[in-house]
Amino acid sequence: MDSSLLKRSGSEIHEDMQALLEQASSIRTFAKGEIIYHQGDIAESFCYLKSGRVKVFMTSADGMEKTLNTAYHGELLGEGAFFDKKPRVSSARAVTEAKVVMIGEKQLLDLIAKNPKLAFELLEILANRIRLLSSQLDSMTFMQADARIAQLLLENERDGRVRLTHEEIADAVGVSRVTVSKTLSAFAKRNIISTQYRQIVIKDKASLLKI
Repeated sequence: MDSSLLKRSGSEIHEDMQALLEQASSIRTFAKGEIIYHQGDIAESFCYLKSGRVKVFMTSADGMEKTLNTAYHGELLGEGAFFDKKPRVSSARAVTEAKVVMIGEKQLLDLIAKNPKLAFELLEILANRIRLLSSQLDSMTFMQADARIAQLLLENERDGRVRLTHEEIADAVGVSRVTVSKTLSAFAKRNIISTQYRQIVIKDKASLLKI
């Protein structure tokens, strides 16, 4: 598998752009469980996650939720709907308290005027997002459950740890929570991972890549 697909969301940004956004004053704080934006809304801004963890998900007509991504510090959210000016296809909810920089059209144009290279960085982020979504579609179509779970762990790994619940993993890869529990137990028996409270420690990344 292409190593570039092992990024968590396809929306990580370069250090120079991150430094600029970290200094922005338009910061909003969202409490755990609070919705940052709703599916179906028209996007007047997109978001830079300054701190915390955010779940991006879709909701079906009957109220079922499908997790698309879990975003961490330094990632962008909602940029697709902002650029195409169409209703959002997903919602975002704070998993922990989250500080979010809201970036509207004027702020973005000012940033690009001062730093033209940022426009190309945004194009790269959008291209990575498309690549990641294509990879997720392939995995849902062709990969077995253990391979999909292994890929998700690699995509969400930070400093050797994955902070996702069994339910979040099940939603993201399209399997039951029981299947997730059995698969993670099998990985643990092979000493590939160890499980702790609300997090998974990756002990053998090479074995996950092989799976």
